[in-house]
Amino acid sequence: MYKKTILIIAVGVVAWLFWLWVEPWVASPTRFADYGLWLKPLIALGTLGSLIGLSLMFFKNIKLRILVSVLTGLPFLFVFESNQYFFGAFALMILLHLYAVNSIHEQATQRIKINIREIMNHGLPMIITPILILISFAFYFSPTVQLSVDDKQLPPTIKEVIEKTVGGFIGQEVQSLPPQERKQAEKQVVTEVLNQLTKLAEPYFRFFPPILAFGMFLILQGLSFIFVWLGTLIAVLLFWILKKSGFFRIKMVQKEAEELDF
Repeated sequence: MYKKTILIIAVGVVAWLFWLWVEPWVASPTRFADYGLWLKPLIALGTLGSLIGLSLMFFKNIKLRILVSVLTGLPFLFVFESNQYFFGAFALMILLHLYAVNSIHEQATQRIKINIREIMNHGLPMIITPILILISFAFYFSPTVQLSVDDKQLPPTIKEVIEKTVGGFIGQEVQSLPPQERKQAEKQVVTEVLNQLTKLAEPYFRFFPPILAFGMFLILQGLSFIFVWLGTLIAVLLFWILKKSGFFRIKMVQKEAEELDF
């Protein structure tokens, strides 16, 4: 029983660290540019995914599997200001994790030899995807996104992209001007472009949060191959360490199988 307790505690501790590190990442307008913000959540996500995958593979009891999933999402409800939508996403995560169990155990039982890399490659996408959904919900309700609707201002991320794009284009057009005048011209044009875009977007500001949240999910889902690769790598390493330390053992069993007789 102590082995199961160790795995459960490990999942809970890493889950708390992960969501605590995700919170400033979600709140920051430079979330993708500042590696100091995304590096720790990335490592924590890979570690958390590997621990969940190994736990779901080891545990046969449905209650323990649900407990692992609950411990994964519970810190999310405390770190971020919870609401009814968060609870819905939380329930969805538990269901998807239980679905991942089928994939993990199918890979673990239908092979002659246990291949932890293949098992995790099939199970981790369904483990990580609901976590990315929770992150997208947190982004949707973040003050940065919600204030853009109340203040009728473009979100900082969009402003930053426009400023860099327009500033870079104008900078090439006014290279002949003195540095101070060139800088002033760039600032004036960028401000005018932002004002015009804000005026055009004003009737649609109420649609910004869901659009931005869905865009965030698409970006994270597009990067999920990195999360799965990292989680698989960490799982293989943990599996090897646990095996060498005697945490578990692999035994040979005989299995009956169907064959065609024609």
